[in-house]
Amino acid sequence: MDKEKRIEELRRALPILEKVIKSLIFKGVDVEHEFYIEETNSLRSQYIVLKFYIDIDKQYKGSPTYDENYKKTVDEIEHKINDVLRYVGLSPIGTGVVQHYEYINDDYVQEVVKNCHDELINILTMEYKIPYNLIAEYDILVQLQENPDYPSDTNILAYSSPLSQGWGTDSGFMDRGIDCDKLIEIADNVFETFGVKESGFLYHNFICEKNPL
Repeated sequence: MDKEKRIEELRRALPILEKVIKSLIFKGVDVEHEFYIEETNSLRSQYIVLKFYIDIDKQYKGSPTYDENYKKTVDEIEHKINDVLRYVGLSPIGTGVVQHYEYINDDYVQEVVKNCHDELINILTMEYKIPYNLIAEYDILVQLQENPDYPSDTNILAYSSPLSQGWGTDSGFMDRGIDCDKLIEIADNVFETFGVKESGFLYHNFICEKNPL
């Protein structure tokens, strides 16, 4: 198939695809999106781009803009999109369609994340007298991780390197009563204190993970 025929085929499919997505996935929920055909000189590079702009705060229970229906819709997009592609005659595993997720409106969640991070660091430095250089050495942090390919993997993450030999001066923690179990417990308590556990938003406590970010 030459380039012109390929583009024409995609142009016919695009409005049908958008109509079906709005009907079967969005169901009246306003999900900001942009669907278009990417045209380059290469035949293989003629494809439909499905770009979704995902509102973070609307998915976080406690946010002033929280919307339960919006959250349910976003949770279903990546899981239902392949069925929709098949419905309109496009292959979900071919090169005809590319999905991409960008994240918007995360001020509230970012503030929660900052509060969690600051509280975790304050507990370690003020209550357990852990030096800042050790905290930096072990990459102890709380952050929002946004996945451009899988919105269901976007999460609030607590992370540190393992407190074990080969990763630094682990005795700096152990001598102050902090081992991995204690550090995990502290992070869990911080998540509970700031409402992360009750938010319905995905979170992970990957403190002492062996694999780096």
